[in-house]
Amino acid sequence: MTELVPEGLPKGSEIVKDGMKLGDTFAMGESAFMRYRKVRTERDWKRRQADRGNIQWNPIVGLATLDEQVEAVKSLWKWSMERGIEIDRCLHISNMLNGLPPELRQKAPMPTSFLLETPEDFMRIAEAAPIQPVFDDHMVGCPNSVNNVMNCLKAGCNDVGTLCQYVWDYPYYHDDVGQVTETVKALGVLASKRKDGAFILTYVGDGIPGQLIDHVSEVGYCRLEKYIADELCGTAYGVSLGGVHSYIPAKLATWLALRDILEDEEGCIQTFYQGNTLEPTEDLESNYGLVVSDFLPFALLERRNKTGIAYMPNPVTECIRVPTIKEIIDVLAACAVSLRKAMELEEANLLDDAYINEMRTLLVEKGKQFFDNALHGMAKMGVNIKDPIEMLLALRRMGGRKIEELFHPGENDPTAPRGFVPYLPTDLLNKPMRVIDEVMGQVKSEGLGTAGRNRAVVMGSTDTHEYGLFVVGAILNAVGVKVIDGGVDLDPEHMLDLAHKAGTPYLAVSTHNGQCLDWGRQMMDVAKERGQEVKVYMGGKLNAIIEQSSEPVDVSNQLEEIGIVPCLEVIDFIRGLSKE
Repeated sequence: MTELVPEGLPKGSEIVKDGMKLGDTFAMGESAFMRYRKVRTERDWKRRQADRGNIQWNPIVGLATLDEQVEAVKSLWKWSMERGIEIDRCLHISNMLNGLPPELRQKAPMPTSFLLETPEDFMRIAEAAPIQPVFDDHMVGCPNSVNNVMNCLKAGCNDVGTLCQYVWDYPYYHDDVGQVTETVKALGVLASKRKDGAFILTYVGDGIPGQLIDHVSEVGYCRLEKYIADELCGTAYGVSLGGVHSYIPAKLATWLALRDILEDEEGCIQTFYQGNTLEPTEDLESNYGLVVSDFLPFALLERRNKTGIAYMPNPVTECIRVPTIKEIIDVLAACAVSLRKAMELEEANLLDDAYINEMRTLLVEKGKQFFDNALHGMAKMGVNIKDPIEMLLALRRMGGRKIEELFHPGENDPTAPRGFVPYLPTDLLNKPMRVIDEVMGQVKSEGLGTAGRNRAVVMGSTDTHEYGLFVVGAILNAVGVKVIDGGVDLDPEHMLDLAHKAGTPYLAVSTHNGQCLDWGRQMMDVAKERGQEVKVYMGGKLNAIIEQSSEPVDVSNQLEEIGIVPCLEVIDFIRGLSKE
């Protein structure tokens, strides 16, 4: 039990009180959006728009510098006024360093996107135009949570994220007790501003929700987070979803089930519904088809259900690199045009939602069972289920896989992944299986079935994404490789330590957040200092912001120059191993 909840933990209720006292020392700000819309909170505006039957828009922007980010907000507003389209809110994706206290940032690899360094930086975005700012990734759940939350609230941002990221590791910071305690204190700060409309946001796609293979588990886990945030910390809780959901019926059912299971006397806060990020490819014209096919059924059901959630369309270039503001505007325009045609579909009553509502009912019923199982199970394990620090720390240390294995309410099946039969499998189970089958077909046709025999490979991710590791690990196992899975959020030194311990030079690195070149240089420099021979293969999104560039560019050539083998696809890695 001590590995889940060690002795000497701070008392969660006291940490919440400390956060609330801190929150009482400053006033909630008022953003340009609130003044322009004449609302006290963004939640008031969301309800007003939903009651009117209006679809709300929530673009996502994460450019290289703060100046560019501010200008992008101004451009969005200018365009929206010209086109007569109300952009309600904007999600600002600042870089990972915002999650670290300033004194720890220097050593960390440099990712893409802008850095928020002072309270004035947050306010610059909030005042750029009457579009409500949402500060999401690397705000809460990180070692810098309290400072970030205060800056968000002072700038007039009600919606602060992202709670589920409390399981993410940060470069050269390895104190999970400290990180969870900081998160709970930040929840206390948010609780102090609940009357002003402040709430904590989670995202079904990151952290533990992003590690689950059944939509039932996603719904049940969010209910568990709401219990911790709301009932234990007094913090209003909101949810967002969509980016890692590609099967439209399941995505719609999960959205509506979350509304049902999280509903209370204040209603349910649903913030954004993101477009499909899993299926777009470099065929940009085809990506527009994916955008519109995802948006139309959402628009029809939102007008019917009036949840108040905003739509986040994904620019068609998002799977390749950070989109420009022009590309963000283009996809908003495409959805806005299709919305006019959606009204005609609505008039003809062409959407029968009976199947979606069947799934919705199932997800709520089984999600509640998951929640009950989790509370009872954790209490039996000796976790104080009335203490938010103990709860979050135990969940973090268990991880999504173990949580699902222990608490899923489905039928046991030792032959199934994680030992149970899913009610409604997520894309983490479905899509990788299809990719694995496809790659193994290539492996077989090229005679590479034994490419990894008698080799050990250390595998890991520079960031929080698990999808790539799931695929790569299965394929490596299939070709005879002994896989040492280092997991996610790895420091270069730790990955090298694992390789040294395993006696192997082979490392497979997955990366997606623009830090590949800086991270790779650190790894190769440390390996050289140690005299450790390595053969490094790197895949994922191989782009970074380099000198004289304000947008991420492909850095495959630069990676090769420092001795790393870039892999556009998994099969490239298998081919490389076969030649060793």
